[in-house]
Amino acid sequence: MATPPSAPQIGAIERFLLEIDEGVFGALYRAIIGFAALPAMRLLLGDGASDWFIVPFLLAILLALRLVPAVLRKLLAFSQPVQEVWAARRRLAKQYDSYQWRKLLWIGVGLALYTALSGQFSTGGLATSAFCILGGALGTVRWWAVAAANNEAQPAAGNATTAG
Repeated sequence: MATPPSAPQIGAIERFLLEIDEGVFGALYRAIIGFAALPAMRLLLGDGASDWFIVPFLLAILLALRLVPAVLRKLLAFSQPVQEVWAARRRLAKQYDSYQWRKLLWIGVGLALYTALSGQFSTGGLATSAFCILGGALGTVRWWAVAAANNEAQPAAGNATTAG
């Protein structure tokens, strides 16, 4: 079926970039980041680095996850529909902190998975994993409440009642 001329055209790469942050793929992507955080820290800083250095290292990763896409959005040309979706997501993230906190859940899952599989049970790694999972779970629950409240506030099409 052909798309109507007024429908925006989004290419495969742009569709991938939109979907990388949502759903199962977004969770997997963040879990991989969490899984790779400890080995990357040890690779860059050596085995002598304190286990608690994972906290500033993870903060640096989170900062990079915000800055790199912002720089790429400025440097590369993306279609208007994709830019609009990203702008809406940024507005949502600024309006509701829980939208950002829920991302930590999967990063924490990746950290915990690496810790369990590697057998390197350090206090810093365990505490950081627990914080990310707990903070992310609370953010996710809060996000579900916000999303449900937003859906209830907007009447569904064809569901509007008339006075009288």
